[in-house]
Amino acid sequence: MHIADPKMFVILFIWSMLILYTGGKNVHCGTNATCTCIKHKTFTYANCSRRGLEIAPNFTKEVSQIDLGFNLIDQFPSNLPSRLTLLNLTGNPNLRKIEKPNLRRYIRLRYLVVSYCNLRQIDAGTLVKNLQLQHLDISNNPELTLSVLKNVTFDLQHSKIKTLLVDKLQCTYGLTENLPYEYLKYLTNTSLQTLSLASNRLAFLDFKLFRAFPKSLTHLNIGDNNLSFGLYIFGFNSMKGVRSVNASFQASFHLQETINYNCNDSKPIDRFSPTVYNKWKYAASKRNHLNGQYWSQDNELMTNANSVKYGTYIIIYIPPKLEKVYFHDNMFKLELSRYDFNVTNGKLTHLYLQNNIFYKLNGPLRGLQSVKYIDLSNNLCTFISTKFFEELDGIIQLNLSRNLLDSCIADDNGGEIFRKICNIEVLDLSYNTISYLPKFIFKNMVNLTELYLQYNSLETFNIIISHMRNLSFLDLSNNQISTLDMAMRASLDKLCEMETHIEINLVRNPLRCTCENLEFLEWMVASEVSFQRQSNYKCALVNSTIVPLKDLKEIITSMTYACETYLALIVSLTLALFIIVSIIVGAILNRYRWRLRYLYYLVKRRYTEVQHAEIQFNEMFKYDAFVSYAEEDSHFIFRKLDFLEKENNLNLCLHSRDFIPGTNIADNVANAIHNSRRTLCLLTSNFLNSYWCMYELNMARMESIYSREDDNVLCLVILDKNVVKNAPLKIIDLFENQSYLEYPENETDDSPFWDRLCDTLHLPTLR
Repeated sequence: MHIADPKMFVILFIWSMLILYTGGKNVHCGTNATCTCIKHKTFTYANCSRRGLEIAPNFTKEVSQIDLGFNLIDQFPSNLPSRLTLLNLTGNPNLRKIEKPNLRRYIRLRYLVVSYCNLRQIDAGTLVKNLQLQHLDISNNPELTLSVLKNVTFDLQHSKIKTLLVDKLQCTYGLTENLPYEYLKYLTNTSLQTLSLASNRLAFLDFKLFRAFPKSLTHLNIGDNNLSFGLYIFGFNSMKGVRSVNASFQASFHLQETINYNCNDSKPIDRFSPTVYNKWKYAASKRNHLNGQYWSQDNELMTNANSVKYGTYIIIYIPPKLEKVYFHDNMFKLELSRYDFNVTNGKLTHLYLQNNIFYKLNGPLRGLQSVKYIDLSNNLCTFISTKFFEELDGIIQLNLSRNLLDSCIADDNGGEIFRKICNIEVLDLSYNTISYLPKFIFKNMVNLTELYLQYNSLETFNIIISHMRNLSFLDLSNNQISTLDMAMRASLDKLCEMETHIEINLVRNPLRCTCENLEFLEWMVASEVSFQRQSNYKCALVNSTIVPLKDLKEIITSMTYACETYLALIVSLTLALFIIVSIIVGAILNRYRWRLRYLYYLVKRRYTEVQHAEIQFNEMFKYDAFVSYAEEDSHFIFRKLDFLEKENNLNLCLHSRDFIPGTNIADNVANAIHNSRRTLCLLTSNFLNSYWCMYELNMARMESIYSREDDNVLCLVILDKNVVKNAPLKIIDLFENQSYLEYPENETDDSPFWDRLCDTLHLPTLR
């Protein structure tokens, strides 16, 4: 690739257009009628390009500018007018050499273009008489080789040369080259401003080469070479006037092309041989420290003491007037670790570092506070250290697009990566597969005006933007965003209230036209925020139909009616469902209320200090029986209490005597039943009417079922025969399925009853 070619063609095109449209008139000026001649007040221009000419025609003496490009001329024309100031011979493939006499009569010549001509030779002394020459282009003549520069620069040393284009003087394929100091040393005292050495397979530059460049040099192009790290880097700061350096396309691949020229690489052009390399290596290894400077053995200044590697970082001295560095599209795979740049006067403002393979940005890059524009796009970068931008606080525009920063950005919850670049105005993070942005990722960007996040995988966008008072454009196109939440809408409206005009691009996002998103759609209509290309927005209905948002108001109107009907239906169905569920739950709770109560107290007992080991068959209990009775019937048990406990050795639990004071009644009941072998229930009308008596009866039933493995815990005694008639169904069920004792009507003869009761309470429980 020849990166200077487009520039050359642009110059020629602009020059031709200027001549044709600045008031000139057609005249006859030469022997070839196919040429077009335009006469102006101060010059006459002859356009003979692309005419198939094999020799240059004769022209009248007033012609001073001639274009003979893209013909078949094989001899450098010597018959042109002597007052010639511009000559274009580019694209003449048969032109093989320029000899010493060819240009001597053109002493006024200022612009000479002889590129793409298959030149093999330019004699020494060819340009020595052309002292007015300002622009010389001999690019894309790969058979010349770099050795021709010795002749060319020697001839130009006293000229007014300002632009020298010597790109691709070597073949595309071959060994890498070294550019010696001798080839350019004669340019030192010229007024050269632009020098292009692109596409010459250069791997190293002579360390002294930069001192050969004149102080007037402002633009240096060394792109499309194979430059490696070498000592020449430390002489970089010798170019005191350089404002831009282009070192792009290093080690680039070149597509196989049809080679229609012979390579002359066999010519002696001072390749960077092992001998030369070893000499430099020896000089570097034998540095002697003298007055803060390093010197080689022959006392030649190599580099300033600070322009060397210190531990894990390098201090690089750059030209004091350097403003722009182009270092893009290189085949360098590396981590950008710490580099210290000595920028003496803060002129450096632009760094073009895109299309490389800088897969980790560790940094920091120190000394670049003056840089305002950095392009780090398309670098396959996966990581940015929190220190990388530490001293780049002057950045106004930052391009990080086309990288792989998803994980790195998602993990930066505190916004540490960008915390130092407070002055940034334009940030591009597009094409980064970002799926999540932490809220505070841009927390310090108070001056941000444009934020580009298109072509990511964002599903939500809810970062903090309330501090971005200058925000004017937000590109969220081609993501997965279906809505903007209420907080983001409020922040955008607040910024608009500060007389900030904000434009948002939401093209190609899966917006939803649903009832849940109706509020967002209404906000789009009512808000002062502008939506770029809104006619191209599309949204999905509930049935997945995609509709355009060209007439958003009409869509909102139809959705409002549908959503109101839908909302009423949802409320009715929800209320009905709630009632049905409540009824079902209530019925279940009522049906199993005693079981649930018992389970509750059982669990409560097991997880407190009252918990006991599982009770086995015939295991000793604290009480033989827990007596459940109504308070009105207490005389029945108390009058026989001594008989039962003392004479028959029964240990009874009575609530009025044995319940623990201060403990919940329900807990006392549960503990009494659980710690007693039997539960004796004295059934009377008072018993049936007592809440706690019925509670004790049902809890005893649950004890039988869940804790005693269906053992018969209950011992029922009927004191009043009317109980059977008035008893609830569950009590009647007990009468039918369990045996019970019936107190005799003749109280004077109740001894058999009490004996039988004692025997029953002494017996072990049966299943």
